[in-house]
Amino acid sequence: MLVLFERFANRLQGLKWPAVAGLIMMVMITVWVLAGAPAELQDRWLIPSVLVSVWLLLLASGLNMFARVPAMAELQAPWWSRVKARLHRGLYHLFAWFMLLVSLSLVVVTFQLAGAWLRMN
Repeated sequence: MLVLFERFANRLQGLKWPAVAGLIMMVMITVWVLAGAPAELQDRWLIPSVLVSVWLLLLASGLNMFARVPAMAELQAPWWSRVKARLHRGLYHLFAWFMLLVSLSLVVVTFQLAGAWLRMN
């Protein structure tokens, strides 16, 4: 799974800066909707702005995190180097599982919030 995430991140490195720029823009829009917009605009645009911001945050963090996954431990390396490499790579495995769980949870939340938003409009 870690190799799949690494391939995905390396293939989409061209989207890294557009995703970060979009995230900054969407966070500014979300803050404006929360703090400065009239109540009717808040009701209408809060859910989409938050969802797009969270999805862009997930994309940008995934592209940054999995672009440089540490290599597997070599059998000829000293014992301590192998342990450090396996621990480092093990942390990336935990990050990958966490990213997968967050993505699946976000899909469920997106469907629920999109349904609520469509019922409001």
